Amino acid sequence: MNIKSGDILLFKAEKGISRLIAWGTNSKYSHVAVCVSAEMNLAIEAMAGGVRARDIRTIEEPYDIYRIKEGHSYNLNKTISFLVSKLNLKYDYLGVFFLGFIKLMSKIGKPLKKAANKWQIDRDYFCSELCYKAFYNGGNLDIVPDTDEADVTSPGDISKSSIVELIANG
Repeated sequence: MNIKSGDILLFKAEKGISRLIAWGTNSKYSHVAVCVSAEMNLAIEAMAGGVRARDIRTIEEPYDIYRIKEGHSYNLNKTISFLVSKLNLKYDYLGVFFLGFIKLMSKIGKPLKKAANKWQIDRDYFCSELCYKAFYNGGNLDIVPDTDEADVTSPGDISKSSIVELIANG
């Protein structure tokens, strides 16, 4: 596997809530993590237990690896520092609910443009929100420039971004 620090791991939905997330976001992806150290095989992600580090070698779920395309600059050290600073914070359940509501409304033909996430708490994160904010804090890189509301971006939005490219299928 040719993984590098800063790579984005997008997890494929296989069962349960992951399939529901993928369906609701029109994507095959339901979760995202960011590789913070290729040498140590370490990724950081936001999951139901909170923001945590995970050994990439222990991941059993299938995932694809995406990378920021050449020509889009950000500071890798600042991105990683942001992720590390968020370790052990709580998972943003209300933010995920809001994301689901926004995506569901869009699916039934009632998109809520410029909807504000009134439940957003800056100390709680869901996976794609953490990923987005990490790159944004690492050099103002908007990894989902085609998404109106980046604070409610989904793993599928990240996969469809013009800023990232698929490096490897898992």
